[in-house]
Amino acid sequence: MREFILSVFLAMFFVGSALAADIPVLRCSYGITTHQQAFMVAMSMGEELKSLGVWLAPVVPKEKYDLMVNGEKVARLNVIVTKSGSEATSLFAQDHLDLTVNSFPAMLSGIDRGTKIKVLGPLQADGIAMVSRNDIDVKGWDGFSAYVTAAKRPVTVGYHSPTSAPKIVFEGAMDASGFRITGDANATKTDADILMVDLKSISNAIPALVAGQVEFCVLPAPTPEVVESKKQGHIVLQLGDLPPEGQWTSFPCCCIAGTEKIIAEQPRAVKAYVDLITAVSKWCMEHKHDAAVATSNWLGVPVEIIEGAHMRFFTDVTPKWLHNASEYPDVLNRLGQLTGRLKDKKLSDVMDVVFDFSFVSVSQ
Repeated sequence: MREFILSVFLAMFFVGSALAADIPVLRCSYGITTHQQAFMVAMSMGEELKSLGVWLAPVVPKEKYDLMVNGEKVARLNVIVTKSGSEATSLFAQDHLDLTVNSFPAMLSGIDRGTKIKVLGPLQADGIAMVSRNDIDVKGWDGFSAYVTAAKRPVTVGYHSPTSAPKIVFEGAMDASGFRITGDANATKTDADILMVDLKSISNAIPALVAGQVEFCVLPAPTPEVVESKKQGHIVLQLGDLPPEGQWTSFPCCCIAGTEKIIAEQPRAVKAYVDLITAVSKWCMEHKHDAAVATSNWLGVPVEIIEGAHMRFFTDVTPKWLHNASEYPDVLNRLGQLTGRLKDKKLSDVMDVVFDFSFVSVSQ
């Protein structure tokens, strides 16, 4: 009898191991910004979102989740927090990451360098602002442009990542407005009007403002709203208000992306992941207060600050999204920041290189 029980146990063990081996483990990253609210809400609310048909069952909160589709586990997600989109692209290049919700221009930069990733769909639009130190009484584009024109030296503007949407949108707008930009800390007013300062991380923005290291910062939500609420600075403008008028409104920042390898090897799991982001994005737009509460609990930021950052969450590809997204390679090429596969290319020239829209809805 003992031998029989042992044989049954071993059979169950090996069957369980085989089943476990069939469940892919996906390494997924996100950043600490409400641009990735859908993924944070999915992790925060877990099985409360079962009615969506796809949800996350917590295994180790904030670290490991089972990706569930109609009650069936289709993947294990190992979650990584990244400081920036450029860090995510580095992890992709090192084969330490499979999927991310992160900066679209960062993904473009990674693809330009030859990293084998694809953008799988949009994630959100808007939610980017410029903040200034408290001692600088500047509001709106007219106020900022007058301040830069009157300055006797290059005005310092901080950013959190060299491939971030806030930096690229801002630099594109400055270029279009005739203001000269530099990254050279030794530059004088005769060399440039604005000195861009790499703060390396969103978490360094407030200390840099308070310490007077920079005069302004361009940042994703909710950091500008946090800065203002703590009276450590104030919002000057939303980047959608930058010139040329209307060019930067409803502008994409973050996207969903994954490696070509994981797309080819685990399409069902990738589809479930994208479906999760799609379903939770829709839920967030329809339940804005509840989504803000879940995000507040996740980030430890007051609900009213989360609600104060206005943006849209969606994963469907529309002509407007593609039109706005096409500005990024244009700006990056104009500034000489694409030197590889995307150099001197329009987005329309490299659609197959950049995108795989097989998991999302595409409208004409």
